[in-house]
Amino acid sequence: YPGSVSAKGESVTENISLYSNSTKWFAGNMQSTGLWAPAQQDVTIKSSASVPVTVTVALADDLTGREKHEVALNRPPRVTKTYTLEANGEVTFKVPYGGLIYIKGDSKDDVSANFTFTGVVKAPFYKDGEWKNDLDSPAPLGELESASFVYTTPKKNLEASNFTGGVAEFAKDLDTFASSMNDFYGRNDEDGKHRMFTYKNLTGHKHRFTNDVQISIGDAHSGYPVMNSSFSTNSTTLPTTPLNDWLIWHEVGHNAAETPLNVPGATEVANNVLALYMQDRYLGKMNRVADDITVAPEYLDESNGQAWARGGAGDRLLMYAQLKEWAEENFDIKQWYPDGELPKFYSDRKGMKGWNLFQLMHRKARGDDVGNSTFGGKNYCAESNGNAADTLMLCASWVAQADLSEFFKKWNPGASAYQLPGATEMSFQGGVSSSAYSTLASLKLPKPEKGPETINKVTEHKMSAE
Repeated sequence: YPGSVSAKGESVTENISLYSNSTKWFAGNMQSTGLWAPAQQDVTIKSSASVPVTVTVALADDLTGREKHEVALNRPPRVTKTYTLEANGEVTFKVPYGGLIYIKGDSKDDVSANFTFTGVVKAPFYKDGEWKNDLDSPAPLGELESASFVYTTPKKNLEASNFTGGVAEFAKDLDTFASSMNDFYGRNDEDGKHRMFTYKNLTGHKHRFTNDVQISIGDAHSGYPVMNSSFSTNSTTLPTTPLNDWLIWHEVGHNAAETPLNVPGATEVANNVLALYMQDRYLGKMNRVADDITVAPEYLDESNGQAWARGGAGDRLLMYAQLKEWAEENFDIKQWYPDGELPKFYSDRKGMKGWNLFQLMHRKARGDDVGNSTFGGKNYCAESNGNAADTLMLCASWVAQADLSEFFKKWNPGASAYQLPGATEMSFQGGVSSSAYSTLASLKLPKPEKGPETINKVTEHKMSAE
């Protein structure tokens, strides 16, 4: 591990972006070089940059002291090395195990600089729609850099035999996922509160996804990069299918999850709402909840107003799914934009209309002021309204222009259950406060004839063959 390299080190000069202006930390500006530092060999990097940079070799988790790894370590516990390279400076290092080389600058200007690497070997590197370094380059790991993602994997995987269009199709699908994520969060600008996570004019800022033989926790985890423990050096297939892959949606969803969907107990839930959006958009229905939602009304009735606290992450996801399916039939986004044109991310496609509610809730939570004067002037998604569960209820009801108190009383999101010693029954704490219900009542919004709590099926849209 990570694979031997017999090729002799060479000298290579690369022009690398130093621009640092990320929308969010998880779509950062660490640059891939397409170069490999061989194990136990001197590597020198000379910089012509006017700012210091950080050099990282190998993206791998620290496994030290992790109990499950102490019984079965599949690789050395510490592989990553970092070095500081001063402005116009030079650094020489020797890494113990070898790894891909990365450079991260911190310039507020969109500038790049030349770096000369000595003693390195090339790694397979597909970037800007072409092989910058061939697939048969000597390093054992390779990278694919699309417009919005950098994907790191054993080089044989980059044969991409599971994609008809090969790596080009895979890169396109990663970008489709990234732009769909901007859409889900209602992000369509290049500055300000609705700035997109990634976009063409934001040079060098991308999501990252790295496959490794062993990672710190779970089968995969969120972060920059997202780490995944699929590591098959002999496979010619890529272990990710961006438009039909709960794992990448779930992990990148963790990175991006934001208010108002984030409430206590939603750590493994709010991120999956993005995944449901992806299923609806690219598979035609929310497969993940399609079966469970059929018994959701019964589950709510049996839960005595504590459906959130009594359930696990899968049950809790049904709350968001019911809200989406209710909005599909009962929410008209146009009422918020009576005069202006609707932003392009809203949809009037069957099975996607319900997501308009979530997209506007996200925008409102970031302080969007569209339609505020029409609906009372107070933004119930952005102002502090007690706890996170209060905000979720008030925001959803205000944006939907419907009193959803019955739905929230049954679920009581944000609540948790505990059992006192000697007690036979569970006790509950947290959730939506009584003052939030009073605030909602004072808005005098109409109560729906059939609220989200009655929803027991998902919308199905027959996908056109694209």
